[in-house]
Amino acid sequence: MKILQFTVDCPYPPVSGAEIRNAANARALTALGEVLTVSFTGGPAPSPPPNIRHRIIEAARGRGPWQKRSAHPTVHLIPADELAEAAAIWKNFAPDLVVVEDIALSQLLALAPELGGRTVVDLHNIDSRTLADRIGALSLWQRLRRFREHRAKIAQAREADILAAKTADQVWVCSEADRATLALGPAPAPDFVKVIVNPIPDETMLSLPIADRRYQEIRLCFIGHLGYFPNIDAVKQIGRKMVPRFAASGRDWSITVAGKNPRGIVRHYCAKHGLNLVENPPRLPDLLAAAGYAPIPLRFGGGTRIKVLEAMAAGLVVCATKKAVEGLGLEAGTHFLSGSDAGELAATIVTFAAEPQKAAKMAAAGRAFARDRHSFAAIERSILQAVDGLSARRPAAKP
Repeated sequence: MKILQFTVDCPYPPVSGAEIRNAANARALTALGEVLTVSFTGGPAPSPPPNIRHRIIEAARGRGPWQKRSAHPTVHLIPADELAEAAAIWKNFAPDLVVVEDIALSQLLALAPELGGRTVVDLHNIDSRTLADRIGALSLWQRLRRFREHRAKIAQAREADILAAKTADQVWVCSEADRATLALGPAPAPDFVKVIVNPIPDETMLSLPIADRRYQEIRLCFIGHLGYFPNIDAVKQIGRKMVPRFAASGRDWSITVAGKNPRGIVRHYCAKHGLNLVENPPRLPDLLAAAGYAPIPLRFGGGTRIKVLEAMAAGLVVCATKKAVEGLGLEAGTHFLSGSDAGELAATIVTFAAEPQKAAKMAAAGRAFARDRHSFAAIERSILQAVDGLSARRPAAKP
């Protein structure tokens, strides 16, 4: 079997959430045959894993982020030269299965009737919901001033979800919550939308020590793609609401913010509030091992939630809002510390640091959850079952 995977960014090395999911999916698919990954940004992967080849769309080099070039709020309106190059790769490789990353690249699905192969659109997030959340976070005046424009964008995003679902042979989502949120019009066939949960990014983190002394100090580490709106908002909340609580406690504290491609606003907030910013870290285990708590005060977004799994696997106590752990099936008070906002989470962390044995117990429970449900072996089983179901039936004719 030959599998073609289209991604926005090069998955290797896998650092951000999207790269980690894409890399894990590609690795799982090698159990079925040869995998060719084709990305629209970045450079050629220096050393992809065995049985995986990587190429980039040469026509896309140097064009910058697609979001700044596309008139559509969630779809990369692929320029003609990039689309032609992608089609040529598809035709020459002659894949049996094509996996397309997210709604951003859903325009590629339209090539299938001519070029052949079953198709899967892998939704890392429900982007229409994230867009609606982002607009909802604006001030009342901002929403009213551009009301018609915002309403049109949300409608465009939802239409893109429905069109992708009509075009693809199967849809993958990250959680049951995302499956429930995805509005596809008439109810799809039961085996059409598959939940493929996210992996622990680096399973060697499962060996990092969990001991009481690790949680006695207020040492926090937030990791995420720092160009992604929900993560930028989380950094703002950490600076505005957590730092004052820690300062008022009289305890020593430190907060590290690490991730890919930080925006200027992230740099500003880190400098303003005394947060240690680590840009594009080559490795994460050392950063995570140096902390005891993972603050994740997300208010928006959905999808991958890899930062939660990563922190639990590394033995950190996850301190999160309901939004941050949505769809994972975690139990508040057992697997993670829950709070309504960043300020409440900070107060809870101060209390927990005075009872490090409780923190260690929670960290161990979180790690066990991540290990049992999000190991690579579990991901591989889910993907192989999904593809087997796809191969066992003929897709309905498309209008």
